[in-house]
Amino acid sequence: MITVRRIDSEDLPAFLAFPDHPASVRDDLASYLDKMFAQGAMRQDWCFVLKVQGEIAGRLAFWTLPGSKQATDLVLWELPWKETECPSLGAHFLREVFTLMAGNLSEKIGYVLDSPSSSPQWQTDHQEQRNVLEALGFRISRETNRFEWHAPSEATAIPSKGTHDLIVYRSLPEVGEAAFVDAILRVSQFTHDQQITEQRLEKGPLVQAQEMFQDLQQMKYEPEWWQLAYTAKNELIGFLMPTVSPTFATIGYIGVLPQQRGHGYIDRLLKQATDVLVQAGEMYIRADTDVKNTPMAKAFLRAGYHQFASRQEFSLDRGLLL
Repeated sequence: MITVRRIDSEDLPAFLAFPDHPASVRDDLASYLDKMFAQGAMRQDWCFVLKVQGEIAGRLAFWTLPGSKQATDLVLWELPWKETECPSLGAHFLREVFTLMAGNLSEKIGYVLDSPSSSPQWQTDHQEQRNVLEALGFRISRETNRFEWHAPSEATAIPSKGTHDLIVYRSLPEVGEAAFVDAILRVSQFTHDQQITEQRLEKGPLVQAQEMFQDLQQMKYEPEWWQLAYTAKNELIGFLMPTVSPTFATIGYIGVLPQQRGHGYIDRLLKQATDVLVQAGEMYIRADTDVKNTPMAKAFLRAGYHQFASRQEFSLDRGLLL
């Protein structure tokens, strides 16, 4: 007999223990859940278990940005990945929870797979997971390299190459939202990011820029953190939009206009973004960049960040579940 149901408080220990995690991992998962529940990024009634013959054979939870009523991503998803019946169990599991979550789900559901295994999801059996995801209809929408920075670090003394001309920073309250959207539109015109490129083609450059601005606004930030950078001659160089996600501070989105690239500006904008977060009390910062965006990856390394993982971002249109 196969059943799918929401968990209650008494189920939490078993939910966290599956599939036979060490105590340290269970503790980390419990801390993550507590934090997400407190911030409104997850809810207990968004956590589910799959039972086969009365025994837990799968679990998953849904995540969203704090304040949103619609879940956007699967997290803490576990199945018997190496078993031959795993794809069929996975399809049954998702169909059932999609039905139970009716009205609380976005049309497109995401899932990220990080290598190597790390907090907070502690994912294992990466190839088996990919096989199941593809069998269910998930497709890779983006591949990134992941970087992190810990204080104290040399990142506050980033060496700049090329020009040392004065950069003037003007915050969001000074320039207004329209100026930021225009900057995003211009920077994204010749981006190395596959996902942004596809979104520009699908939605149009202006809509893509507007939606990216709005998506970043759902994260925690102060308007003064977001800044446009100008030369002394009042020529736009680029922008920085650092934010704090439910789990860590992040560079968010940063970019230099195509015509301003090659002068070392990205190093100085990245230093500015890092300093903004440090001054706000953040001592740990993460950032993701497309695997094809070699210039940005090199900038992170120059800034004292180090690569700690690679990530594949999967997505599924709910109506296309196989």
